[in-house]
Amino acid sequence: MNQTQDSSSSQQSTQSINGLQRNATQGASAGGQSNATGPVGQVFPTRNYLSESVRTASISALTQCLADLTTINMQLKTAHWNVKGPNFYQLHELFEDLTAVLEPAIDEVAERISALGGRPPGTVHEVAQTTTVAPFPRDAFDGLALVGALADRMATLGANLAQQIEMADQQGDPDTADLLNEVSREVSKSLWFLEAHLQSAPVGAAGQQ
Repeated sequence: MNQTQDSSSSQQSTQSINGLQRNATQGASAGGQSNATGPVGQVFPTRNYLSESVRTASISALTQCLADLTTINMQLKTAHWNVKGPNFYQLHELFEDLTAVLEPAIDEVAERISALGGRPPGTVHEVAQTTTVAPFPRDAFDGLALVGALADRMATLGANLAQQIEMADQQGDPDTADLLNEVSREVSKSLWFLEAHLQSAPVGAAGQQ
C-alpha cells in the first residue's frame, strides 16, 4: 500500500470513529434520551471508573455492534430454515452452528452496555433502525447464494468491529475493546467458514482471487 492509500485509509478510519463519538454525544445531550439519528439510549448513573463521555461513546459503539450481530444472527436463522439444494444438510448444519457462535456474543455485548449504564436495544424495531447490515434477500434459497449473501454481511460486521475497537482503544476503555476483539475473532472465523465454500484454487502470482 502506498503513502497516499495509507493516508486515505487513516482519514476514513478517523472519520468513522468521529462519527461514532458524535452519535454518542448527541444521545447524551438529548436529556439522557436517544437522538433520532443516534444509537444511544438513556445512560444510567454508575460507579464505573470511566467518565460519562467515555461510557457514552462505548455504549454507542456497542449498541451498533449489538444491532449488527442480532441482524446477522436472524439472517443465519433464515438461511438455516430456507436453504435448498444438493448441499442442504451441510449448510443447514453450518448456519445453525454459526448462530450458536454469535448468540453468546450478543449476550456479552448487551451485558456490557448495561454495565456501562446503557439500555441495550432488544426489539426488532430498534434493531432495524440501528443496524448497518443490508437486508437479507427474500428470494434466495440456493445454498451457495445464501452463503455469498451471508459472507457479504459478515464482512460488513467485521469492518464495523475494527472501527469500534479502535474507538474504544482511543477512548481509554480497555474492557470494551477487549470484548469487541473477542467478538471480532469469532466473526472473522465465521467469515472464513462461509468463504471457504465460495473459494477455488488461487490464481495469480500473489494467490489472490
